[in-house]
Amino acid sequence: MNTRGLSKAKLQYLAICAMVADHAAWAFLDFNDPIAFVIHIFGRLTIPIMCFFIAEGFAKTSDINKYILRMSIFAVISIVPFYMFFHEEYGYRQNIIFDELLALLSLCAMKCGSIKKPVRIILVILLFIVSFAIGGWPGMPIIYALVFTYNEKFKDKTKWFCFFTLLLSAVVAAMIFISGLASPDGARWSYGQSVYLLGFMLALIPLSKYNGERGVTHTGRYFFYIFYPAHLLLLWWLKQLIQP
Repeated sequence: MNTRGLSKAKLQYLAICAMVADHAAWAFLDFNDPIAFVIHIFGRLTIPIMCFFIAEGFAKTSDINKYILRMSIFAVISIVPFYMFFHEEYGYRQNIIFDELLALLSLCAMKCGSIKKPVRIILVILLFIVSFAIGGWPGMPIIYALVFTYNEKFKDKTKWFCFFTLLLSAVVAAMIFISGLASPDGARWSYGQSVYLLGFMLALIPLSKYNGERGVTHTGRYFFYIFYPAHLLLLWWLKQLIQP
């Protein structure tokens, strides 16, 4: 066993800590508060780590159908808790497990040798459309999962990951600018919301330390799937107690 570096379990716990901190900041702090801004940047570690292990899980799973079914069940279970907690910010958009499910389905479509390549591309495009229409993070989980899957060397993964993250930040900044022109007194976003997206790239630091080991975990394989909707419900409840 390789005891150096970070195991899958340690990286997943890091992703969970970042997620909880990020969601707590959304619940109890103003986005433009400097402390909240730092916490949100830390929270950006979660999605890249999850996408990395979606790609790895896809490559190593012995039963892809069970993998898809498991994610589908918990994506549905998480709909109500996610809406209760995030409806003011996200409205009808869906939770991160749903986003990761779309990423997994995209990998399945691209790697399905029994389907002709043009059809595979069309299927991935359709999944992108679904992601942009109702995904919590439009397009990015799919892109990240594809980047982690189709680049063998971590150097290449890093290069393409950074490229798409910078592109995302630029697109959001452009949308903020256009929104400000259309409604200068009521623009919903601030430029800080494009800058904090660059925090996604910080996830490459712990991921570069991944040693390929599963690691020791006492929580079981379903821990994250159960923890995700449960922590949203808990934070929602605390928010109701604290805020008038």
